[in-house]
Amino acid sequence: MRCHQVTLFRSLGVTLCAIALSGMAMVADAQEPLGGLTAEELAAEPPPELPNDAVEADDATDVQIEALAETGYLDEQGRYVVDLFEQDYAYLAVQLQTQDGRPVKGAAPTFLIEGTSRLLEPREVSSQTTTDESGFVEFAVVGGQMGLDRIKVKFGEASMEILVNVISLRAAGLPSLPVVEDGLSWQDLMQARIRYRDTTLIAGFPAAVADRAGKTVKLSGFMLPLEPDLKQQRFLLTSNPPSCFFHVPGGPAGAVEVFAKEGIEVSAYPVVLEGRFEPQQTSEIGVVYRLLNARLVTP
Repeated sequence: MRCHQVTLFRSLGVTLCAIALSGMAMVADAQEPLGGLTAEELAAEPPPELPNDAVEADDATDVQIEALAETGYLDEQGRYVVDLFEQDYAYLAVQLQTQDGRPVKGAAPTFLIEGTSRLLEPREVSSQTTTDESGFVEFAVVGGQMGLDRIKVKFGEASMEILVNVISLRAAGLPSLPVVEDGLSWQDLMQARIRYRDTTLIAGFPAAVADRAGKTVKLSGFMLPLEPDLKQQRFLLTSNPPSCFFHVPGGPAGAVEVFAKEGIEVSAYPVVLEGRFEPQQTSEIGVVYRLLNARLVTP
């Protein structure tokens, strides 16, 4: 999990780590064989050791590039595909290795995208802008209009292609967000430029967003609850339906931290809120927008 995602959930008081540790302790107490093997079998058949001495980028030859993404898979033609909703945000990574499996350290691959989606290069998603000791470097993509986009990654003579399969909410059978007259647009919100200083987000906002700072605005979105209550006083409003608690739809600029004194009842359907809009130029919780004194309204 990304560092800023961990920071987000720690700051919001989520105790999933404690729950996970508790579950691990229960498994340990149960002393069940791992993967169906006994302790003796595991000791007798240790996993093969792979070369792990990193090679500096300038010294690497015969480099291979592999991709990794939460929703990535190989299609029937052996192409690497990532499914993504329109205006959703996908974290991706590539790993550079030599033919004998040694990670390539300090490499700066080039990234190009064809289509309507927006590519966020490593400097825009992490403080790590070149491959690390394990050969990994992260980047991201924001879904554009429905269709098949292509990301090309290249380092020296090595290259690979990632297909981004962008799907609309309507095509997926999910409710679309209502149009809010003179409301804040997710398209504008997600134009924010994000960079990282360790685990702190530094944001720069387009004029359409910066001009609304401190003003009362309307915004439609999906609720991501943060409290174990039917009525939420603090939650996230997201650009797409939440599908995983560890993945904020839309990324740092695709979610708004909402504060509602009276509480707003949890809904699986889109809601329209009104409140005082406060963009955050720096953030340590993983999102860069807040909506204060929020209440439910009609579009």
